Amino acid sequence: MEYFSRRTSSGTNLKSSDLYEYFVDNFWFKAARLENETINEPLRGDHRADVVIIGGGYTGLSSAFNIQRRFPDRKITLLEGACCGYGASGRNGGFCITTDLLGDPTGLDDESIQKRIEVSCYGLKQIKELVNQRGVECDLVENGMLSLARTEEEARLLEKRAQELKRFGLQSTLLQGAGLEAEIRSPQFVAGLMQPHNANLNPAKLARGMKRVVEGLGVEIRERSVVRRIVPGRVHRIETERGRIDAPVMVLAMNGYSPKLGVFRNRIFPLCSYIIATQPLSPEQWESVGLEQRRGFGDLRAQFNYAAPSADGRIVIGGSDYPYYKNDGLSPGFNAAVRDLLIADLLAMFPQLEGIGIDHSWGGTMSGSRNLTPSVGVIGVHKNVYYGVGFFEGVPTSQTAGRIIADLMAGEPTVFTEHEVVNRKIPYAGPQFVRNIAVPVVKALVTRSKRGREYILERA
Repeated sequence: MEYFSRRTSSGTNLKSSDLYEYFVDNFWFKAARLENETINEPLRGDHRADVVIIGGGYTGLSSAFNIQRRFPDRKITLLEGACCGYGASGRNGGFCITTDLLGDPTGLDDESIQKRIEVSCYGLKQIKELVNQRGVECDLVENGMLSLARTEEEARLLEKRAQELKRFGLQSTLLQGAGLEAEIRSPQFVAGLMQPHNANLNPAKLARGMKRVVEGLGVEIRERSVVRRIVPGRVHRIETERGRIDAPVMVLAMNGYSPKLGVFRNRIFPLCSYIIATQPLSPEQWESVGLEQRRGFGDLRAQFNYAAPSADGRIVIGGSDYPYYKNDGLSPGFNAAVRDLLIADLLAMFPQLEGIGIDHSWGGTMSGSRNLTPSVGVIGVHKNVYYGVGFFEGVPTSQTAGRIIADLMAGEPTVFTEHEVVNRKIPYAGPQFVRNIAVPVVKALVTRSKRGREYILERA
């Protein structure tokens, strides 16, 4: 199955204005001091490379990291339209969910289960290597996270999830009553599942730190280089606003931005997520909400919330709605209606925070598909186009994608190249005009359905 549209080789509608928002009020950017970071010069003139990576988020940076380590003599050039970490990689909730690639344990033997665990936990393992061995500072906190139930029905779903995790040999603790009260003080929740194998971090700091690491390995990074046209072939031609580069191998790492370049069009489409950050809580406010362990948490609604304490004592909360903009529009950096929903949801969780100030509000483009599951693999007539796409929740998963891509490039079977995510078929999502009508309707139906809640639980 090929995922290039005719428009890929004949041009694209991607414009600088699709990426360059004048201002993004992103707390993570501010904490990472992005305004003081050096943004690399754009690609100018004609160039050649052995490998060109399009996209400077986690998938692109992890691909660069893993490919350069495996093939140190190859010239790798990474092209990023704005700056590394500018998209979803630097704007998300900062959750490191290690169970995203586990799947269903039903029918798996012990060896298969161990392989699933190795692959699914690899992303956090790589992040820890970047922190502990490569000097990346990203406020990584390995204290687990809470999945929270609002009803007894949802509490039973948590019990089911605890049994599935046990089958994988992963510890979890079901909390109710006083045990739940000790973790979080909210009138909304009747049960929680504490999963110590998860973590949270500042995603923008991670992305900018990864940029420095891969540059130190010898990767050339060109920021402010919007790709305008891709001509795939035995040797690919990639044209930017100011330059052109040819390479025999290409990695597509654009996730929700992919359709704008005519790749995965009518299979991947942009969905948007928005986040707010409160002012720092006082000691009395922290006492009132609990969260003494500073764990991240999320609920089980289809239009779910996710939240975590920041390193400087704020609550960062996202979700509440995941807008689809007509004609596969990219996310604006701000949505007042979703901001208001987030504030309402925050105060419903913690009415004791009534009156708290909101210091930051931002959003970004992520990836949607019919099955909301990632696919990593190799395509193209000459099998020289590698890709990672479809990351709905992807901090550690997109790290793993870079390892999968490097292993596929090496042509050696590993537990990563044999995982079910590799070359997973991305289902047809229908033409754009159908999505304009169907996505809001389907979203509303899923929100009200039991299956929608179970799906979110499976991804917790």
